Amino acid sequence: MGAEHRGFRNGLAFDLGAFDLDGTVLRRNLRITRKTVAALQGLRDSGMRLVVATGRRFEDASKFAGRLGFTDDDPVICYGGSMVRTINGETLLHRKLPRDLGIEVLEWAASRDLHARIFVDGRIITSPDTPAALEHLRSYPEPDVSVVDSPADWLRDGGEEPTKLVIVDFPDDIGGWLEAAQKAFSGRLFVTRSLPHYVEVGGLEGTKSKALEFLCGRWGIEQERVLAFGDADNDIDMLRFAGHGVAVGGMTGEVREAADEVVPGVDEDGVARYVEKLLKG
Repeated sequence: MGAEHRGFRNGLAFDLGAFDLDGTVLRRNLRITRKTVAALQGLRDSGMRLVVATGRRFEDASKFAGRLGFTDDDPVICYGGSMVRTINGETLLHRKLPRDLGIEVLEWAASRDLHARIFVDGRIITSPDTPAALEHLRSYPEPDVSVVDSPADWLRDGGEEPTKLVIVDFPDDIGGWLEAAQKAFSGRLFVTRSLPHYVEVGGLEGTKSKALEFLCGRWGIEQERVLAFGDADNDIDMLRFAGHGVAVGGMTGEVREAADEVVPGVDEDGVARYVEKLLKG
């Protein structure tokens, strides 16, 4: 959708701002700049509602949201859109994958010797490390991780239905199987790349755009008055949903094409620069 809007109730064209974390406001070294924090506070002061929309699990998402100035009753979209939970822990929305589909994905990954992870609320169940997992996950230490020989068997034997699944591989190798995975689960699951080494699998309703739609309904906000920022393939549906989607750098051409506008990347404070300009009118 375009950037033309009717009514400037808060002095701006938007009532809700949605922000991806990694690669959008959160740098690779996990730093959030003061300019970014100040920019988001400026939007709050103007009367906009704000929300973080991330693939991270709630424990991580709420921590980084806190650094961005979110508190208490503020909701966080996490697990790629499968959950909406407030900072103080109230779950507003939680969508899970059906067990049989989860098992099918995990067996698909195992047949290709790919590292797979089951995300349930507060826990991660993983297959044994592969070379790709060892290389790309060492810098992401996470608590509450259990390693099992077969995640598919764990789920089949009564494990909790997943909030989302993740498959990890070398960035250069993902292109060799990502399209096949999307085709295999087309119409049944949402398969998308969130980081160069990270492919997320969730339910068709467990997306950032569906979570934003839920919050818009809850708050009585029109879709055209949503402003969204993202950088990766798992942000494409959110950028398309928003009245104005802003690609921050843009990991791929598809991300940039989905957006209404492209700004400099996170290392150049693209979000802060855009917001500062917006607030100045």
